[in-house]
Amino acid sequence: MAVPNLWRTKKQRYRLQAEVCPTCTQAVFPPREICPHCHQPMQGVQAGSPGPEYGFTMLLPLPQATAPVAGGDD
Repeated sequence: MAVPNLWRTKKQRYRLQAEVCPTCTQAVFPPREICPHCHQPMQGVQAGSPGPEYGFTMLLPLPQATAPVAGGDD
């Protein structure tokens, strides 16, 4: 991938934006002007409601509380 093209499509690749070809209904990632499957012109990325957003949370068990050890001079 050439450097100018890399910078130009950076936002689309990080957001994982893709589009569906209206002719052959194949998903195209990253968005292109011509569908690589059927070689028909694409309509472009449509603005509107974004897709679902996913998050990840990992819950870890809390460490067990230990009773303080009473120290003294024996």
